[in-house]
Amino acid sequence: MSVQKLSLLPAGYCLVDASALDTRRKVGEMARLPIWSYLIETSDGPILIDTGMPESCIHEPAEFFRGTEDEGLIVPEMKAQDLITNVIGRCGYQPSDLVCVVSTHLHFDHAGGNQLFPYTEIVLQRAEYEAALKQDNYFDICKDPALLYRFVDGDTELVPGVQLVFTPGHTPGHQSVLVSTPNDTILLAIDAAYHRPNYEDGVPFAVRDAEKAFDSIAKLKRLTKETSAKVFFGHDAGQAEEWKVYPESY
Repeated sequence: MSVQKLSLLPAGYCLVDASALDTRRKVGEMARLPIWSYLIETSDGPILIDTGMPESCIHEPAEFFRGTEDEGLIVPEMKAQDLITNVIGRCGYQPSDLVCVVSTHLHFDHAGGNQLFPYTEIVLQRAEYEAALKQDNYFDICKDPALLYRFVDGDTELVPGVQLVFTPGHTPGHQSVLVSTPNDTILLAIDAAYHRPNYEDGVPFAVRDAEKAFDSIAKLKRLTKETSAKVFFGHDAGQAEEWKVYPESY
């Protein structure tokens, strides 16, 4: 199996309290952040990374976090076109076409569409699933026990050209993804760094374990130095202007 190309897929937006990007800021100012999924096309078929937000966020976005500690701090902005099955549909695929889905972690904006892939292997760090079962800040829709999980432990080569990089901190089992296409090497930091200042300047952000989070950033910096990879951040509001977004690809 060989990697042919990588596509960056827009999958909606989310209004988030800006203190999530920089915990030194006071609560009360909202930031509009992009949600992303990613499609790796290989000689054996497509691999999807993350499944975006759940369908319920289209119809009742304000209700999703009602009664939780994040009520008023996170408000999804999702249209029908942002549902992951519609996102990959625009790329010419349906769920049954996928080789697998990689879940980088089980937050609602990354795993909210996992249930739409009941017959597809979902590759996930074991530590993330175990944390989701024990902690009440994960939504049931994102940790459905009926799905076809394939658990990995730590850094793992998924296929030649696709490396899963264990980057705990934001969540206990978070993973980033290093992708080598014929022309580029790209590190999908995902939520190991929300945006560039977290990565380059050490700006503190919303994480479960700050020490592990910054250890993970240091790990990613070493990896980019070794591979000359370009880094794509999980929710950087301005980076789309600097990158080729679907229908363009790498």
